[in-house]
Amino acid sequence: MTALSFLRMICLSVAVLAAAPALAATRFEPPVAGLPGYSFRYNAASDPSADLETALAAAAQKHRRVLVMVGGDWCVWCFLLDRQLDRDRNMAADFYGGFEVLRVYYNDDNKNREFLARFPDFTMFPHFFVVDPDGHVSGSVVADSLIRDAKYDAQLLHRFVEQWRLP
Repeated sequence: MTALSFLRMICLSVAVLAAAPALAATRFEPPVAGLPGYSFRYNAASDPSADLETALAAAAQKHRRVLVMVGGDWCVWCFLLDRQLDRDRNMAADFYGGFEVLRVYYNDDNKNREFLARFPDFTMFPHFFVVDPDGHVSGSVVADSLIRDAKYDAQLLHRFVEQWRLP
């Protein structure tokens, strides 16, 4: 992470945390109809290994990859991605239409170490792992690559989906 990215993250974190009482902590409605719960909210109590098996089966059936998103409700950039997808339904349709999305909770109370041991190391949240329907990890992507001017950028998100979408 560059110094500018870090500074940007700190400034944005302060702004979002200042507004936190007015923000919903947990997403209750999916941004796209019919999504399973593991696709649109982080759940500390879920079993990510079982969820991955379900997501892999759905991905194989739909000819998609699984996008494993590691983060949590505490994560500012996770919140901002959710807000962007809630506000831009075309982007949400593109994003969720390109992948079977699996959100994996990570926080001090549950780091999901055993599950995450099968993935490459990472340091920034959210972190995205692109997984083929056979379970092979094809990509490890930092959220910073999808952010421009301190927000998720629609063009960068679209390119990301197109880059990793199965042919």
